[in-house]
Amino acid sequence: MGCFNKRAVIAQPAQTTSSTENLQHRSEEEELYEKLLEDDPLNVEALKMRLKWRLLLALCYETMGQLSKAKRLFKEILEERPLMLRALHGLALVMHKNLEGPAVFDMLNKALELARREKRVPEERNIGILIAQMHVVKGDLEEGLKRFQDLVNENPRDFRPYLCQGIIYSLLDKKTEAEEQFETYRALAPEEFPQRGFLDDVVLTAKTASQEQFQKEFNAEFSYRK
Repeated sequence: MGCFNKRAVIAQPAQTTSSTENLQHRSEEEELYEKLLEDDPLNVEALKMRLKWRLLLALCYETMGQLSKAKRLFKEILEERPLMLRALHGLALVMHKNLEGPAVFDMLNKALELARREKRVPEERNIGILIAQMHVVKGDLEEGLKRFQDLVNENPRDFRPYLCQGIIYSLLDKKTEAEEQFETYRALAPEEFPQRGFLDDVVLTAKTASQEQFQKEFNAEFSYRK
């Protein structure tokens, strides 16, 4: 998982029909997998594909601003896979856009406690990073910095908190501190990491854009969409 990951821009009005058709197509695919599961409840591949389509459908609804539908789907997915990071992230963003405030962190902290009880160490760390991200999305940059530093202290070899701290310092217009964090990120992130190119682009944007421009882009990504 990256940091404050960007998704596709909301479709323009001229593309609304295409988006609707995609949703209808995905609903038909989901019905197909549900039928396969009715015939064979132990069909693991059908179960995986059904979950994948439901996640894609929820992400589409969230992108289109249909937050109640997105929230319902994310919650249904989490009933089956309570530690699925993409669903937790999606639900957290939807709740943030719904102005649900502390409920976002109540939901994430419950998932964090579940990961700890079940000794799911990778999931526990990923959710911890997500919680820190959501503090930044909420606008509490200092709390975000503190939580990312705690994550660095727990595991100094994980490059993600350094990247996120660099982005926060860029939002605060602290270029020197940001560059220090980005240098550590570059030193630790493996070249073969699948999203390395994308994350390097994020770093470049943070370094070259003005503080005002970078803040505007960040706010546009995570603010409530009408």
